[in-house]
Amino acid sequence: MEIIDINANWVVKTTDEIECDLPFDALYNTQRDYSCALGDKNGYYPAAQAVFTRALPAVKGDKVKLVIAGACGYGDVFVNGGVVGKLTSYAPTEFDITDKLISSHNELRIEMFSSPAMADKYIGLGIASGIKLVVQNDVDLESGSLFVKTVTLGDKTFAEATVTIVNNGPAQKFVLECTATNARGKRAGKKQRKVYLRANATKAFSVRVRLSRPYEWTNEDPYVYGMTARLIADGNEISADCVKFGLATYALNHARGLYINNKNTVLVGAYVSHADAAVGGVCNYSNELRRLSALKKLGYNAVHFVTCPGEAALDALDELGMYAFVDIFGVLGIGKAPLDAHAFGVDYESVTVSSVKALRNHPCVVMYGVGDDLPECYNRGDGHELIGQIARVIREIDPTRPITVSAREFVPTVAELEKVGVKRHFETDEQKINAGREKQLYETLTFGAFDNVDVCGFNYLDQLYATEKIKHGRLVVGSRTKSERAFKSINDAEKTPHVIGDFNECGIDYPGGGHINEHHCTLGDLDAICDIKPVGMHKSIVLGTRGKAYITAVDPDTGEVSRLWNWPRFLGQQITVKVYTSGDVVALYLDGRLLGRKLAGKINSHIATFNVEYYPGKLEAICYYKGFEHARDVLKSAASPKSVKLEPFTKSLLLSRGDLGFVHVDVCDKEGNIVPYAMRELNATVTGGEIVSFINADPLLRKRTFDTCPAYGGKALLVVRPDKSEDRMLVKVGGEGLLSSKLTFKIKD
Repeated sequence: MEIIDINANWVVKTTDEIECDLPFDALYNTQRDYSCALGDKNGYYPAAQAVFTRALPAVKGDKVKLVIAGACGYGDVFVNGGVVGKLTSYAPTEFDITDKLISSHNELRIEMFSSPAMADKYIGLGIASGIKLVVQNDVDLESGSLFVKTVTLGDKTFAEATVTIVNNGPAQKFVLECTATNARGKRAGKKQRKVYLRANATKAFSVRVRLSRPYEWTNEDPYVYGMTARLIADGNEISADCVKFGLATYALNHARGLYINNKNTVLVGAYVSHADAAVGGVCNYSNELRRLSALKKLGYNAVHFVTCPGEAALDALDELGMYAFVDIFGVLGIGKAPLDAHAFGVDYESVTVSSVKALRNHPCVVMYGVGDDLPECYNRGDGHELIGQIARVIREIDPTRPITVSAREFVPTVAELEKVGVKRHFETDEQKINAGREKQLYETLTFGAFDNVDVCGFNYLDQLYATEKIKHGRLVVGSRTKSERAFKSINDAEKTPHVIGDFNECGIDYPGGGHINEHHCTLGDLDAICDIKPVGMHKSIVLGTRGKAYITAVDPDTGEVSRLWNWPRFLGQQITVKVYTSGDVVALYLDGRLLGRKLAGKINSHIATFNVEYYPGKLEAICYYKGFEHARDVLKSAASPKSVKLEPFTKSLLLSRGDLGFVHVDVCDKEGNIVPYAMRELNATVTGGEIVSFINADPLLRKRTFDTCPAYGGKALLVVRPDKSEDRMLVKVGGEGLLSSKLTFKIKD
């Protein structure tokens, strides 16, 4: 088996024609169209088309597969002008193109299209992860079949590797050799097994490799191994495949909850969109590491993805030690937008198989979801049967992890109300929901859906955590909860044994979002450039961060909480100050003068609230816990903007994994304090690379040119890509009336 990466040297035609490497999102950085139909559903990103073309390398083999991972939008795939299939999923999609290859010169063309009518979130236009060719012979390992499970027998730990062998030739004897390597690439165990395969047969075989000095993959110590399977005949290697894996086991105890590596674990996380404000629909390792590490620093131990994330995101989770709960589908037959996935002929079984195969070797993946927020859970469109079919396919591919399906409390139909004996007419949706509650309609209608899975997924139903009985021996996960209910929902999840986790509705602001925010979803704990918001700081304290204090002020005009103490129009007037803290008492000072003391702690949801007269100066909060100083924080009135400060996520970039450079740009006063009210236009120049995007956290992202961006909240984010021929990249950022600043990245192979 040979795997050939074909991510380089693509030609993309939209309105113009450009050359690029994959991954690539052609819709990102386009102008929004405020007149497009249904544009408010995903932020007014217009309907668009893009054609990706590339010459295929010459290959020799009995079977050639094309694997495309991360379709942004929908598309048709052509080889030499002939249709080979459709792209309808973010999950890896596989096509057999053996019969389409006509000579040593072959062309691959992918015609992608995207429209606001296709989804209620930004979906992009292009390829999010990458494309590869898999060349197989008549006798070979089946691509994607290698799966490693953890087996413990007494004091011995084994990595059990299962792989499928394809033999389209005569009956043969083989040696299947499996070798495990540790995190440093050194051999940690090896085992050979003699196997016999009949002519024209395909069969799966397992080999248990005992590991010397085994290390478990945990949230605190994410240790990752490698496994290589080799197929040997007559002393010669015929084929080989390799994967990364971690030693992790997942089990449910119906009285005590979820156990990971025999340790009771409560998942506390947030939904994360595949689309990112900085790079669009592209799944890039350095960006995923940046986003996910910010969430872990905030205090989350898990994330929730809807549809299979890219390999880069999964690798970043493995490295960071964060758990992932992944819904295989965002929608089934009943869509959330006029033209959802079902309109383009989704093959549910093939998408499920490809998704689970992409996920199952990653130790971070702790649970599969059939789908997110599914009306089919009410058995609409015979949904219970479809949910059961998908759950059975998941178990066939990976029986080691639990499965859930999630649903909110939907507005019941007339027929659903009549089914439980309610025949009255109701004027409002709220009246219908209340009538259903009186008859336990949610329990009745979701019974068949939850009966097909191991864990019941509750969307926006955290109020049922403490009172809901275990549904027929099944546990509960809060698959979506409102951010403003975080204090109660997280506490209820942690003290209720049958609730295995609680996931906030949004971890990071993202483009599109629909319904709630027309242009940009702003429900996250982190803003669009991954800086922590006041709500995120409060969440961090709720999640257990200690020794922390954080001063905020309520904007007297908008009522929004901000990190700002500059209100000249309200001199001498009352301003509400909120101090988030893990302490139980807060003393607030202005320029050393005591303004008052307030209780915080759990009794006040870790918030001390003050009403004080505004005067510029230095606010200081000193927090106490059980009588001793616990933490302190300072918030100063900023002076005029004077300079730009640059802070990189990392200063070393690897070309081999396509790293991007991320530079946080702060506008500061003469003392180095960030000026939160600064709206100065910033400009950037790059030597030894190019600008990918230059954005701020403004939901409207009002900017005039590609290489300039106004500060928002005194901040911006510059994303740059290194030149492959250089070993250094110099970034310079300045602005009108501001001292500019420079930063150098090291570029490595």
